[in-house]
Amino acid sequence: MLSIRELRDRAVIRPIKRAVEDQLLDLPGVTGVDIGSRTRAGARLREQVIVVSVAGKRPRDALGRDDCVPEEVFGIPTDVVEEQPVLQHIHRACGEPLRWPTRTIGSDGGSAGCPTRAVRGGSGLAPCRAVRLESGEYRRVGTLGVLVTSDSAEPMGLTTFDVGCLDDAWSVGDRMADADSGRVHAELARAALSGRVDAAAVSLVPGLAASPEVGGLGPVTGRARAYPGELVRKHGFGTGLTDGFVTSVDATIRVDHGEALGVRVLREQIRIATDRPRFCGPGDAGAAVLDPGGRLVGLHVAGASGGAIGYATPIGDVLAELDVRLNPQSQPLGV
Repeated sequence: MLSIRELRDRAVIRPIKRAVEDQLLDLPGVTGVDIGSRTRAGARLREQVIVVSVAGKRPRDALGRDDCVPEEVFGIPTDVVEEQPVLQHIHRACGEPLRWPTRTIGSDGGSAGCPTRAVRGGSGLAPCRAVRLESGEYRRVGTLGVLVTSDSAEPMGLTTFDVGCLDDAWSVGDRMADADSGRVHAELARAALSGRVDAAAVSLVPGLAASPEVGGLGPVTGRARAYPGELVRKHGFGTGLTDGFVTSVDATIRVDHGEALGVRVLREQIRIATDRPRFCGPGDAGAAVLDPGGRLVGLHVAGASGGAIGYATPIGDVLAELDVRLNPQSQPLGV
């Protein structure tokens, strides 16, 4: 948990970080800009700094003067760390089973493999349309994070843009399948890929049973803002039920959406770390991130450092851009 002084220091740094982050992102190899605690030899210090992530550290004498991360910006120290955010869908060659292998990290809630179960958060989601890569055509698999609804009371589910839309050839009505059973159970309804949001909403096929629960996390009780030091949990299709803690709500990251969409910048994302082997992994894109009270705080979009670091879009931004709200059985709290 951050102290009052550390939170106050971050508030002072925040406008400076926002003012210079584009210049820092333009430096060679930079993958993200954040606010965090300085680290030395793996130990966390109380000093709050601008944290610059790079794909790989290089000696200063191997870089040009204008290519180096400055040691300070407007009097605020910087700290350079190695961290490469990546989108966390998985690919299956067309013709291969969609189902992801047995989870090795968390629990799947005991529902996998049951074709008649109700649609609920934490289940696998795979567009029926294939995506073309250099080695051929593939099906993409991610997570249907949580159920929401629109003004028309239409039952919908949230996932990420990269899972629901694949590329720039998407259209409303694209069919989606349950990755465990293979049944078509949803259609793409709306999507947003902006400077703050990577998300999509799918409409559930009429008549299907739907549950407000998220995997092994139980029902969503509402929504809230994340804050540094807070414990959170998520249930993704790839790694199941895992937990971590919020380290920042100021992360700006560069993520590669492939040849069609290129590298995009996501600003003011939630950064989550864990003391366990992994918080996230391939297949978790779109997973709902909940606080200890069961309130939804974010939608998982990317990971880094072998799954020890996760990034989530604040849920308030997702709901606003997609113009949806939580399932009526979940009453908004704390916002």
